[in-house]
Amino acid sequence: MRYRDVNALADISRDAAAVVDFIGQSEYLSSLEAIGRSLRAKGFVTPFDDAMFSLELDLLNLEVLRTRSSGMFQSLPERCHRGVDFLIGLGQTIPVLSVAAKTRLLGRLRKGLKEGLWPLYHELRVAASLSKRGWNIHFHDFEEEGGYDFLATQNGKMFEVEAKTISAFTGWAIKPENLNKLLVEVKQHFVWKDANTIPLVGLKLLSTLLPNRVQLGQLVAAFSEVAQTRGELSLSNARIRFMGIAPNLTPIQLMRASRNHSQMVRKTVLVNPQHPRLVLEIDSERPNQLERKIVRTISETAREQFSRANPGVIWTHIEFISNEDFTNLSSTQNAQVCFLDRIANAALLSEKRTHLGQLVFSGGSFLSKGGSAARSSYARAVYNSPACRFGESFIFPEGRRKPLPERSIA
Repeated sequence: MRYRDVNALADISRDAAAVVDFIGQSEYLSSLEAIGRSLRAKGFVTPFDDAMFSLELDLLNLEVLRTRSSGMFQSLPERCHRGVDFLIGLGQTIPVLSVAAKTRLLGRLRKGLKEGLWPLYHELRVAASLSKRGWNIHFHDFEEEGGYDFLATQNGKMFEVEAKTISAFTGWAIKPENLNKLLVEVKQHFVWKDANTIPLVGLKLLSTLLPNRVQLGQLVAAFSEVAQTRGELSLSNARIRFMGIAPNLTPIQLMRASRNHSQMVRKTVLVNPQHPRLVLEIDSERPNQLERKIVRTISETAREQFSRANPGVIWTHIEFISNEDFTNLSSTQNAQVCFLDRIANAALLSEKRTHLGQLVFSGGSFLSKGGSAARSSYARAVYNSPACRFGESFIFPEGRRKPLPERSIA
């Protein structure tokens, strides 16, 4: 299949209608609304929450707008560019699939509406990028149920392509599910008697936030003590300090202020919006494990998902980072091998992965404007394998060579 190069409002309206009809209007809207209700009910703010479901919230806003416009978009909010991009890709993909493939896709959509649509969105995004370069796309994973994502063909050349996503939060020591458990303990056991003020407490973990209820209870008891004494306290795995007092705010004001603070300091901020209120800033001294997680993902993908009959390409998108952060990961500073260079060196120079032709990394997301056109885009870095047994015929011509490797992964 091939995707449209240009998308008018009427095209996007038809794509959105195709998606809604495919899932079912009632199921689609209720699933998106449930995500919004769940986020509002959690009672705490983390960078993970804001980012994890931003695509689904884009889709909810777009569906509300489409319904108000009698099914035809008259304009599109710029902030929802990723949602628009997802609808464009999915709306064009659905009609070309077989009945069995549509059933598999519907299953992925239903699962994604509960757990996150980012992996499917990335797959569609990669397919559209290749289509714009003249490649025909066959969705191998939907049609054959498994293996690599799709086969890209052009002028007798064939590449097996696998699109992977990995959350930038994957390497964090503070897991969202453990924050949930900590919040339960805060709501039940934190002590603060002044209903007119809100204490601000800082938690610095020496390693990770453990889900053990006894240990979480010890942390909450320390929060109460530090808030009352306006001091500091050291535990075996954490340091807690008093940061100040905030005036009484409405729950909405408190959540908004906490979200802004979280984005500014780039730390998790946990909020208990009901009395006894607490704003808790959380950080960890444990190093980020993102590089190790990406290395493992590439290694497992190369080993398990390709036929090895054609050159393979793995496109890994790092979700939930800014364009600036992605640029830093792919930029060499002070003659040092950069983050993405280290991963590419290790993966492409291993004798176990001579079937790989290229690695692609992307991250961030922004609205790219040119003249009267605009489209959702992202930063990207492409690496060519110097050891691919299929030769130097690359699907992305802008790939770059690597410096000498530091190591290779098993």
